[in-house]
Amino acid sequence: MLNKNQVLFGAIMAIFALLFLRLVHLQITERGKYIKLAIENAAKTVAEPAPRGVIYDRFGRVMVESRPIFSVRVLPYVLNAKSKNEREKILNELGKILGEKIDTKVTAAEPIIVKDNISLTTAIRIEERKRELAGVVVTSRPVRLYKYNNLASHILGHVGEIEAEELVKSRRKGYRLGDVIGKDGVEKIYDKYVRGKDGGKKIEVDVYGSPTRVLESLEPVPGGDMKLTLDLKLQQAVEKALGGREGAVVVMDVKSGEILALASYPNYDPNVFTDPLINWKWKELGKKNHPFMNRPLAHYPPGSIFKVITLAAALEEGKTTTTEVFDCKGYYRVNNRIAKCWLEGGHGPVDTLEGLVWSCDIVFYELGKRLGPDLIAKYAKKFGLGERTKIDLPQEKRGNVPDRRWKKKYLKENWYDGDSINYGIGQGFVQVTPLQMASVYAGIATGRRVKPYVVDEIMNKAGQIVYKGKTEVIGGLPISEKNLEYMRAMLRQVVNRATGVAARIPGFPAAGKTGTAENPGKAHAWFICYAPYDDPEIVISVFVAHGEHGDKASAYVARDILKWYKQYRFRKVYSPEPYEGQYILHGKRRVPYGVASE
Repeated sequence: MLNKNQVLFGAIMAIFALLFLRLVHLQITERGKYIKLAIENAAKTVAEPAPRGVIYDRFGRVMVESRPIFSVRVLPYVLNAKSKNEREKILNELGKILGEKIDTKVTAAEPIIVKDNISLTTAIRIEERKRELAGVVVTSRPVRLYKYNNLASHILGHVGEIEAEELVKSRRKGYRLGDVIGKDGVEKIYDKYVRGKDGGKKIEVDVYGSPTRVLESLEPVPGGDMKLTLDLKLQQAVEKALGGREGAVVVMDVKSGEILALASYPNYDPNVFTDPLINWKWKELGKKNHPFMNRPLAHYPPGSIFKVITLAAALEEGKTTTTEVFDCKGYYRVNNRIAKCWLEGGHGPVDTLEGLVWSCDIVFYELGKRLGPDLIAKYAKKFGLGERTKIDLPQEKRGNVPDRRWKKKYLKENWYDGDSINYGIGQGFVQVTPLQMASVYAGIATGRRVKPYVVDEIMNKAGQIVYKGKTEVIGGLPISEKNLEYMRAMLRQVVNRATGVAARIPGFPAAGKTGTAENPGKAHAWFICYAPYDDPEIVISVFVAHGEHGDKASAYVARDILKWYKQYRFRKVYSPEPYEGQYILHGKRRVPYGVASE
């Protein structure tokens, strides 16, 4: 048997063996892990955010850029290594420069922001006294500058610090807590291209936390520069024409789908989200008639601008002919209901095509009843209604194209003839967006549907195009060329001699349609047109909320835009009248006006 000494010796040897094995494990197996931890404990990382890319209009005019904001920080691990008197002296001197008293009790471990958004002059004064102000540093970070404030705010969007819910969805994409990301508009949709890659410095510190040397330095990589399809000058003209009325305007190239201008009012100033001193204002903004709502992408009842869909369906399905005559007495009877025409005394005898010219409700009540909801819905969908256009902007609504099944499913009711006559004139359950209707009328102008888009290209700092927008043809229209020509001719007459005469511009012929959409309160006013009639270039969709009459409120907005366009007619290659300082982005170069661009 073992005596006590042998047992004790064995126990001691076992303990030493375990300690030895543990040391071997720490020194060899986990050596890399603990070296990394030691380095991290002896180092501080100072991040340097990357500036977001510049946003230009189609002609290279800067709309959004990044500017530096300077901040004053104190480094607790430097200040706390000094005596109390030295620390108080440094902070008092800093307070004199900033013009405010600085708390001399520094208890935090990480760098503390003493004052944000200081002037360049103040930043220089602090830097000049760097020796006296040990532990005080001036740092800079890029923030967004929207050069034209509220202009095009719903296209550009705004930026802000990433939120917890967004972080959960985006962590795998390289986003981190504290990152600034796009919150709306193209800033949001193309965030991964324009946000850049952050840099920073890893600084070794001693036992007191004082920096000794730079271990690693990584320069931030600025984000890619974005060129929009927008024309800044046209956008200004459009917003001026809308004139502070609640509503929306879309101006689109009918052949390519490029959005040349897109206005929504009320709007907001994206700069309030970038400056910490005025960031509180966003709460006030939210109380003023929904300024963040992108109205060109929101849905509303269309009223008479929808009559082109009803007419196309009726002609194609043989429910009427171009020469059929209707007797408009100012009212229409369906069962026990009397529905009135907008013209109180009636239009008298009017054929189908003249019914479109004068927007006779009686004609379209009858066509709506003959077609029924399913046929109207079929053609509306073929024109692109009831679905998103897939424009490269957030917030887009589908609208609503009802049929019998829809009413039964959502309202638990059968479809009635009264619903059909409402449908025929664009009232009732149908809902459309101003952008959708711009696409519908662009299709009528050209005979094909194209996808709208707002970003032309994005180029990284190496001069490589990392994203390129392009024209996408969705398809043709559900209407014969002959019937399409009838419709175009009648839309021309609407502007030439009927309800759209306000948009008649000498030497610049347009074709279009007015609309007054009933809703609770005052009616909404619509006007959609394309021009020039003989060789269409643009379509203009105008919606004025509670504007009452499309032939007045909305048509006059379109008139002002057409006048501007006639004077400064847009061309892809050349500009008729160069603006001061204007240039085109052409590959890696900026080319002055007068030089061809592919």
